[in-house]
Amino acid sequence: MICFICKSKFSNLKNLVVHFKIFHLLKTNSTYECVEESCHQAFQCLNSFKRHISTKHICHNNPIDNVENSNANNYKNVKEKYLDTPTLDSQPNCSTKTSECFDIDSAINSLYKSAITFIMSLHNNNNFTVKDVLKIQNGIIENLTKPMAFMLTELNKTQVEHSVIKLKLNKLSSVFSNPFQPCSTEYRLEKWLVQNQYVTHLQQFTINNEICNVQLMGETIYDEKVTKGALLPLNEQFKRYLEHGDNLNSFINKLTLLKNDNSSISHFVQGNLWRQKTSQYVGKLVFPFFLYMDDVEINNPLGSHAMSQSISAIYYSFPLAENSSQLSNIFLAALIKTIDYKKFGNEPCLTHLIQEINVLEKEGIIVTTPSGEFHVHFILGLILGDNLGLNTMLDFSKSFSANYYCRFCKASKSEALELFVENKQLLRTINNYSNDINTNDFKSTGIYQESVLNQIYSFHVVTNYCVDVMHDIFEGICHYDICHVIFYYTQTVKLFSLEKLNNRKTTFHYGPIEVGNISPEITLLHLQNNHLKMSAREVMTFIHFFPLMIGDLIPEDDEVWNFVIILLKIVELLLSYKFTESSIIYLEQLIKDHNFLYSQLFNDRLKPKHHFLIHYPNIIRESGPPRHFWCFRFEGKHKEIKMYARSITSRKNITLTLAKKFQIKFAYLLMQPKKDDLVLNFKHKIKESQFGKLISDKYKITPNQYECYNKIEYKGTNYKEGYYLTRFIYEMCLFKIIEIIVISNIKIIILTKQIQLNGFHSHLEAYEVDFNEHIILNPVFNEINDFNGPPINVVNTSIGKKMFRTKEYFM
Repeated sequence: MICFICKSKFSNLKNLVVHFKIFHLLKTNSTYECVEESCHQAFQCLNSFKRHISTKHICHNNPIDNVENSNANNYKNVKEKYLDTPTLDSQPNCSTKTSECFDIDSAINSLYKSAITFIMSLHNNNNFTVKDVLKIQNGIIENLTKPMAFMLTELNKTQVEHSVIKLKLNKLSSVFSNPFQPCSTEYRLEKWLVQNQYVTHLQQFTINNEICNVQLMGETIYDEKVTKGALLPLNEQFKRYLEHGDNLNSFINKLTLLKNDNSSISHFVQGNLWRQKTSQYVGKLVFPFFLYMDDVEINNPLGSHAMSQSISAIYYSFPLAENSSQLSNIFLAALIKTIDYKKFGNEPCLTHLIQEINVLEKEGIIVTTPSGEFHVHFILGLILGDNLGLNTMLDFSKSFSANYYCRFCKASKSEALELFVENKQLLRTINNYSNDINTNDFKSTGIYQESVLNQIYSFHVVTNYCVDVMHDIFEGICHYDICHVIFYYTQTVKLFSLEKLNNRKTTFHYGPIEVGNISPEITLLHLQNNHLKMSAREVMTFIHFFPLMIGDLIPEDDEVWNFVIILLKIVELLLSYKFTESSIIYLEQLIKDHNFLYSQLFNDRLKPKHHFLIHYPNIIRESGPPRHFWCFRFEGKHKEIKMYARSITSRKNITLTLAKKFQIKFAYLLMQPKKDDLVLNFKHKIKESQFGKLISDKYKITPNQYECYNKIEYKGTNYKEGYYLTRFIYEMCLFKIIEIIVISNIKIIILTKQIQLNGFHSHLEAYEVDFNEHIILNPVFNEINDFNGPPINVVNTSIGKKMFRTKEYFM
């Protein structure tokens, strides 16, 4: 085969076509000329040229067609001379099997995929816009890959003589000059992700469509104004998430394990509400999911447009997922401009989302795994949020000064002031809700209208048994209670001054775990306004250590201090991972005592959040521990939206822009291998354990079967040498970490020494640790899941004692 442009010769038509495309940049619709045997016939496209060559010339110019009549040696010589790929003998890098030879096309595809993965990792960064990623991409091409491709091309021209190898090196040079070819533009990247089933096209839904005054090129005209929101493809995302890694089997195993445990309530699926929702799906595979909705301010809070635009973000999560509280396991469902949501209401803004949810429940999805196909149904378990957000979304009263503000019961505002326990007769039910809708009187019912969310098959607004410990307790009740308590001790009875409290608070030994949650000083104005200048997480830390800061200044049997102890017990109970019926009854009694004492001691009316507190015991029975559906992690997810919104300047179609970003982040999650619960770092590895023989004898293993570390990360929590762990074995036991043993990267053993405790101080709600940390047992082997929760702090108090407080109540 002869090139009509440069007269180069090639062994076959395939090599000639590659030469045309690489060296002469000819396209399929370019003009080609045949110069075989002085033919000189012209063709208007590549296909016509190839058809001509195959019909008229290929049988004469390809000696391979005639090798059948030659002997084996002649066949080998002809093959080496004319075939596209040299023989095995001429390829020293190949193995003895042709199938194991280097496949240049597969290598190129792998390079392209690696390039896409790299670009996706840039898009996954919340600070990088599309323009930023394209700029980085072009910088890499111009300053790195093109010079490499140039060197390869020059080497090929001067050092390589074999024509086939020349072609292949030229092909590689072309790839190296732009390894980002499949993702060189936003359109190409999206196309590749769609083709490889990482994403599907986003859906923009219409909220409102009207003719009104609009600005066009600086002029005001009458035109159509379409208000839209962005809805991510939930059906496809649910399917892809379950097919990722071992997620489906993990869900099934966890669901089975929890259903077989009737001794306590530790999860949503063990509550009465889930049993009621799944009663009509007996024999089917059904998983719960949660929705969360809240407003996010996306503009500069100090700028001139601080409040001009915010976004109502709707997220979803799977309570059965491992580490479901991690931000990577919280996903975006929809985005709506807050101004549109307030203007047009729930129905036009949520109808499309409701339709998606109903399809997931009734039709379900087919999940394909290596174990086969599974038909899975998804039921909306709870809609989460703060009180205002939930009341707005569920169409209950938006004002907590209204006569009927509670979404759980029909207690009036005056009745709520005297309710210290839940009145079962006043609870909202589906029947009395229907009667209230028919009454159509907000003042006497607290309901604006029937909620559009009742169109969801297995959901009703009165059975949305969800509370938020973050806002109710740490941004509500704790502020009211502690402000009254501090004001009482510093201004009324003057046991100590506010300056002394702030001094102790500032110099308190918080320990390495809580050192990042230290709050600012408390002022008299804060106390008078019943609002501390602290975040919910800072309040959580302050309340935890409050008795250790000033407890020694308070006399025994002080009635206000007894109130503080009740508050601490309530907080510790609500932070529990597991509840029994007896602990729920005890919580109910504590709440009754707390609300009564609050009104009696401080001569103050109960706030709405005090009223919500009386519903907690029943909600735990229905939905499980409240820590599994608080707002902490969802509000943490807002940070990703805020960071990206600050990086972009346009606000024209902000919901679509943000939705695209989160869709790419979801695709990147699918492209990565599932993150292990255990994260190890080589720099924390111990070369030789001082307890090596002990470990080998106890677990019957050799030194090469285990590794020792002084720090690991397990399920998002750091375990480090010197940290303290607790375990309740008939009584509280304290352990200090010596080493962490990892056996075959599966089993995790914490090697500890047990520290002597000098008893429990009820006045401080804390355990005293032997000051010299006298060792009872050394070493002690425990599996990592045997301990009661994550590591805790042992702190030095102002009275010269070492003490610690648990973060979970033990009866």
